[in-house]
Parts: sequence; structure tokens; C-alpha cells
Amino acid sequence: MADQMQPLASTPDAGPLFATAGGADAGHAVVIGGSMAGLLAARVLANRFDRVTVLERDSFPEGPDHRSGVPQSRHAHALLARGHVILEQLFPGIAGELEERGAFTGDGGTSIVIVSPAGRLPSRPGGRFVGVSRTLLEWVVRRRLRQIEGVTLLTGCDVLGLATSPDRSRVTGVRWRPRGATEDEGVLAADLVVDATGRRSEAPRWLEELGYPVPPEETINSGLGYASRFYERPAGWPADWEGIVVNGRPPFNPRAGLILPIEDGRWHVTVGGFAGHHPPTDEAGFLDWARQLPDPAVYEAIRVAKPLSPIRGYRTPTNRLRRFERLPRRSERFVATGDAVCAFNPIYGQGMSVSALAALDLQAEIEEQRRQPRSGFEGRFQRRLAGTVAAPWAVATGEDLRWAGVRLEGAPRRPGAGLSRRYGDLFLRQATRDPELALVFFDVLNLLAPPSAMASPRVALRVLRRTVARDASAEPLAGPTLPPAALARLRSLVPAPPEIEGQHASA
Repeated sequence: MADQMQPLASTPDAGPLFATAGGADAGHAVVIGGSMAGLLAARVLANRFDRVTVLERDSFPEGPDHRSGVPQSRHAHALLARGHVILEQLFPGIAGELEERGAFTGDGGTSIVIVSPAGRLPSRPGGRFVGVSRTLLEWVVRRRLRQIEGVTLLTGCDVLGLATSPDRSRVTGVRWRPRGATEDEGVLAADLVVDATGRRSEAPRWLEELGYPVPPEETINSGLGYASRFYERPAGWPADWEGIVVNGRPPFNPRAGLILPIEDGRWHVTVGGFAGHHPPTDEAGFLDWARQLPDPAVYEAIRVAKPLSPIRGYRTPTNRLRRFERLPRRSERFVATGDAVCAFNPIYGQGMSVSALAALDLQAEIEEQRRQPRSGFEGRFQRRLAGTVAAPWAVATGEDLRWAGVRLEGAPRRPGAGLSRRYGDLFLRQATRDPELALVFFDVLNLLAPPSAMASPRVALRVLRRTVARDASAEPLAGPTLPPAALARLRSLVPAPPEIEGQHASA
């Protein structure tokens, strides 16, 4: 189904949501925002609503290209393992389609190397990894969504606010007009409205205009800046990995970087820094930033790789959690999801996968509402979603708070936060020497297990026993990210500057 504009419509008073248990499907759902969170929400809504309309301010490209409405798409993205499972559940066969369109596929446990703040973690086989750019992934998801009967994607739409019943107790649609127009405002009627407009969501303002309280917020000034570039993967790449993630080393080295294999034999390379440390976007500065990462692999790789794009920078100085679940009063038929609720520090790669989890939350609450129609659907969904984002938000903010000058506002002080961080450091140090501990960490990283799995009695005992039994300075099991033979081969292709030798020994 092609994108199309619909005529502006008046808004009748909406009927009850899922009025008959197990009865006919509901009427019309409107999703505001056509990024990943909105597209996945639309997919689950299409199971139970006769019509689903996605309103997007931007225009969608004909192919898998960058669009201005997703400026971060020029930077490396990854679906975590849990995100891939959900995507395949919502769009069966999509992993195969992505592979057919050139996406990289490999073993999730061995294709990507993780260099933690404590060093390289040992890899082990486990699950399929699909490496794909954000642009190709969104394009394929949009393509799949358009094939579903009753789903319409409308572009070039400015949403101005919410339409409500006369007493403002119920949202009955959205007020909108064509982008760039100064008149022609109209209303698109809806039985349910989902806000998926991301970090810059206007939902707090819309609610305030209707006389409702604004959701409380937690904010953290992560001060993240990053820069990215596409490269051609070198022929005959000598390393034993296809991609690598190098974390910063708190509190001394705020630089992080990664190489992700994506479609058509390309590498997507992103380097970044925390707490106001931002990488340059000029050629020499970009390379020098990579050279100062805690591990030399990213620098050595891109020295010999062919650049395919300009270097582009981006900054997300503040991240935010909106507590919609804590609203004392709320309007019926309106919910928020994705980054409109929780916008994480993107360096941890959680965003798209958490949006996929949010889609499952929406699906679960809709199914429950069909089985047992009752008031309060909106609050139940927001509380369920709050539970889903709590752990990844805590992980991301906990890591951000390791850097000097980073502050978390609007949240109560977390008892034992310092102790948790010290245990986390201990865990990672031992995980570099223990494949079983590394596997627990990978499960948490991929949203397959909660962070509490790292501190379960069995795991904590293993960490403590290894700590007591082994000298903390002992060599990790995992070898260097670039073994000597691979490093020598790379430097034979393009000799490294003399000052690079030995630089990373104490990083």
C-alpha cells in the first residue's frame, strides 16, 4: 500500500474500547511517528484494529536511504538478540529477507567481539547475528507493514495536538494539518492514539493544554557526542572477528568505538565520548580519536579500510525517562511508547530492542483488554512499559554516572549504587577469565536476562570464589582483539605511525 493522504475528518464521539469481550475487532488506531517504535506499535495494533494509520511528519524515501526525521540513522545501530527475536515474531521471515538484501549474517557469539572496561570478553557460539543499517531495517519494516490490510502510512503530517470529547476525559483523535501549511487544520478520528514521536515528543504539552498533569521526568546529562562513517570491509580481513565494540574505561578514558558489519560488505564505524568529550569530524581528528580508544583494533582496522562516506557527527547531551505511569489523572485512549517515554543513551544500543519490547507490552495489554474489557487500559499499559524500561534505564544511567560531571535529576538516590558499581567491576574483571560469566553478561547485554542475573547467588558466589582464588592481575582467557599476526599483516599494508607502538598498553 503506497503512502497516501486522507481528507481531513471530523471526530465523532468514540465508543468503548473493546466493548465486548472476545468480540469484533476495534475501529481505528492512530500512531503518531513513523520510526521504529511507531512502526512496531502499528504492527501489533493491526492485529486487533480494523484500520491503523501512521502519521509521520517526514517523507519516507523510496529505498533504504537516510531521511531527515531520523538524523541518527547515519550512525551505527544494532538490534540486540531479544530485538531480533521479537522482530521475527512480528514479521516472520524478515531475517531471511534482510539477508537476501545483503545484510551480514554470522554467529552472534563469535562474530562480534566485546571489549569491556575490564578487557576483552571470551566469545562462544550462540545464536545468529544479523548486521544491518538502520536505513535498510526501517525500509524493510515499512515495506512489510504496507502489505498488511488496513494499515496506512501518511507522510508530511504535522500533528498539532489531541482532539477530545467535550469533557476532555477521552481522546477521540488527533489535530493535524499538512506539513508547511498554515491553515487547513483538521481532525483524524481515532479509537486509540499512540504517541511514538521520540525524544522530542510534544505529549507533555498536549496533555497540559487539556488540563492534565505533565508526567514527572528523570533526566541525565550524559553529554554524549559521536561521529560515524561507512567503510568498505578490507579484502582478506585477517582478524578472527567481523565486528567489535570497545567500551570506555571509567574514569580515565571516556572514548568508545565500534565497528559493525552491515549489508553489502560494509562496515559502519562509530566513535563517541561521554561527559562532553566529543570526537572531531575531520579526517585527522577522527583517526586520532580512534587511536586513543582503550583498544587499538578500531584504529588499526579503519586505517586500512576504504572510506565510503563523509564523517558525520551527532550529539545527545541529555537522556530522559518520562513517568507516564505516575500520572494521577489521565485521558482515556492515549498512550505513549518508545523514546517518547524513555530515551536512552544511544551508545548502549538498547533503543530499538526496547521499542520492540514495548510493542509486545502493547499487544499484551490489548489482548487482556479484549478478554476482560474494563477501564484503566492506558494506565495498565504505561505501568507495564515502565517495568520493561526500568532495568535498561538503570543500566544505562548507572554506567553514565561513572563519569565526572554527569548527574541524574528527578530520581531518588539509589541506595547501594556505589556498591553495585564495584561489584559490576569485579564481575567484568572475572568475566574476562571465565566464559560462563561472560555468557551471563552477554545475556544481560542482549536483554535476554535481567541485570539481576549477574548478581544471582550462584553467579555472585562464582565471582567471589574466582576473585579470592586468582590474582587480579592474571591474564584474561581471551586473546588480544588483533593477534600479533593479524596486526603485523595490517601494518604491512599501511604502516602505523611510530607513536602508535605500545600506546594501548596502559589505556
